[in-house]
Amino acid sequence: MGKILNSRTYLVIIALLSCIVLALSVRSCFQEREIWATVIVKDIPEGVLVHYADSTKGASRWRWEFGNGDLNALTEAGRKGEQATERMGEFFYPADTIAQRFQIRLQVDGKLEKKFFVDVPAKHKSNAPDPLIHIKAPVTGMEGEYIVFRGEGNSKEWRWSFGESSRVDAREKTAIYRYEQYGTYEVLLETEETKYPVRHTIVIEPQYNDNDTTDAASIIGNDIKARLQAIVNQRPFNENYNYLLREHLCGNHNTLVVINNTKKNDLYSYCQGLRIIGRKKTQIDNVIIDMEINEDGTYCVTKLMVLQTDLN
Repeated sequence: MGKILNSRTYLVIIALLSCIVLALSVRSCFQEREIWATVIVKDIPEGVLVHYADSTKGASRWRWEFGNGDLNALTEAGRKGEQATERMGEFFYPADTIAQRFQIRLQVDGKLEKKFFVDVPAKHKSNAPDPLIHIKAPVTGMEGEYIVFRGEGNSKEWRWSFGESSRVDAREKTAIYRYEQYGTYEVLLETEETKYPVRHTIVIEPQYNDNDTTDAASIIGNDIKARLQAIVNQRPFNENYNYLLREHLCGNHNTLVVINNTKKNDLYSYCQGLRIIGRKKTQIDNVIIDMEINEDGTYCVTKLMVLQTDLN
């Protein structure tokens, strides 16, 4: 009789343990992991900077979607589109974005999902009156020299005539022009905000063979030109692109590039384009730069104006 009771006791214990194990298994199957992630929004003069990070336990794959279809992510993955696939990083909503609420969606391991919302405020408008349209340009130049002409003020349309012909020579706010013959020219700038053209007189001196006038900006521009041409010629992309970032552009992938006075790109997209179309033997004719000088004497190139010829 005792042996029978002992056997029954063991069976009961085994049954209880089995139930407990089964219950724990069922619970683990129905209990989902929670996403532990943070999105920190920081307002800066240029727009809204979002710091994002995920610390979900055991996670190995991430997909962040930023909801605006823009290419302004500061991370390598983000620059390829509106998505990023790293655990943490930064994303930038520019100040000229129309004020609205953007949805940031995070997927972890292809299963878990969490949503965040970011409000991008409207860009503040100054109550100060708009400045008069005027031309910022040198009053003298050299025959055959590339000269930068800048329109100052607020306008959507810019039409430049540099005086060598009666046609409109450029339609950008900042234009580059080279005079083929020396002489005195009257530059005309027409905008939608002005009734009559804004005028500027420039004296073009004959070209000399003396090269002593080379300045720092020209040296930097020529160095950048050589690296861009190297990318066109199918030289190692990363070596030349990273050189530009490190030596001249202070690491800014989004530096503005204006091509032939008409087209615009961020630096990364422009260089990738040069690499892809390189087999067409595009020729980089000239590079003119805008740069900021820091207090310690270092500089950052903030804008590239590239003149190039696509050879068929």
